[in-house]
Amino acid sequence: MINRGGERSVLHQMLRCGIFVFFALSIVACGSMVEPVMREATATSVSVDEPDDSATPTMPPTATTMPPTQTPTTAPTAMPTLEPSPSPEPTSAPALSPIDRLVAVRDPFNGAILFGTFQDAANYSCANCHLTDSEKANLGPGLLNIKDRAATRVEGVTAAEYIYQSIVDSKSYTVEGFDPELMPQNWAEIYSDLEIFDIVAYLMTLEGRSDIDDPDPVAEDAD
Repeated sequence: MINRGGERSVLHQMLRCGIFVFFALSIVACGSMVEPVMREATATSVSVDEPDDSATPTMPPTATTMPPTQTPTTAPTAMPTLEPSPSPEPTSAPALSPIDRLVAVRDPFNGAILFGTFQDAANYSCANCHLTDSEKANLGPGLLNIKDRAATRVEGVTAAEYIYQSIVDSKSYTVEGFDPELMPQNWAEIYSDLEIFDIVAYLMTLEGRSDIDDPDPVAEDAD
């Protein structure tokens, strides 16, 4: 006879083995089902989150030609006609005489020395008879601003020509109120032409304020 306690022990062992096998089979079945589900979920996420680089994106077509813009046309305006202005008559500078040209290149400093040098042959120096810092008369006319007055003495004769001629021939032009005989007549023999041109160049530099209308202190003292 079989012991009932032994039968129960065997049944319990068989039941435990059956339960263990059941759970083992369930776990295997669940693992085989989870893998395809995970694969499907991974494939779905990739297709949603990561765009396919191989696909070429299509851009919307851009217009390559623009409709022509019409430029507004305005009616041409007639240009006003201008009357030609008359051309001014050309003015030519007065021609310089040979004496003007020579005086322009001479030495006025040497002329000042010659003007003040006493000459035994004339018994005078030019400075003995003519003032160079005043227009007032001494024995001869004052020579300040002589360039301006000499240019008006004789029509067609320049200032340099007039002064030169007055030195070499004092009787050719006589200033009113003066005796031409007081002027030595031999300056052209004492001085060479070039030295006379130096004197003329010096006299042409004598410029300053006119004092011809100022009172004469010598005359006032005499009164």
